[in-house]
Amino acid sequence: MPEPALADFNQFLHKNIPSVRFMQLQLLSCTDKTLTAKAPAKPNLNDKQTIFGGSSGALMVVCGWSLIKYNLEQRGFNHDVVIAEAKTRWHKAQTEDLWINAHTEISWSETEMTLNNNQQTKITIDAQINNAKKQPCSTMTAIFVVLVNKTVKAKR
Repeated sequence: MPEPALADFNQFLHKNIPSVRFMQLQLLSCTDKTLTAKAPAKPNLNDKQTIFGGSSGALMVVCGWSLIKYNLEQRGFNHDVVIAEAKTRWHKAQTEDLWINAHTEISWSETEMTLNNNQQTKITIDAQINNAKKQPCSTMTAIFVVLVNKTVKAKR
C-alpha cells in the first residue's frame, strides 16, 4: 500500500484525469528518482486482446508527469508540468497486467534553485512497461517542462 501522501496523489489523479481512472492506474511507490505503478490488462486491451498502444503510451506519460508533479508537491511547489516531446517504442505485444517504471536522473536541489529563481526547467524521464516476466514491452523517453507559477505553495 502506498504511503499516505502517495495515496492522496492517486486519488487526485483518479478524480481529475478520467482516463487514469478508466485505465485503473495505481501508483505504488515514488522516490526522488523513480516511480513504480501498475495497471490491469483488461481495461487496456484492444480488439486483438493485447494492450492497446495508446493505453501504454498514455500510462507512461502519466507516470512520468506524476514522478515530477509528486516530487514538486512534496517540496512545496505548485507549478504546472507539461509534456514537450516523447519518443515511444513498442517492443513486443503484451497481454497481461502492466508494470510501469518512470525514472529521472535530475538533481532536485538544482531544480529547486532554478524554480526559486522563477525560471522554468526541463526534466527528462525514461519510462518502461514490463510484463510479468519483467521483459520490456514498451519504452518511452520524454521531456517535460515545469512552468513556473507565481505562487509556490502546493495545493491539495
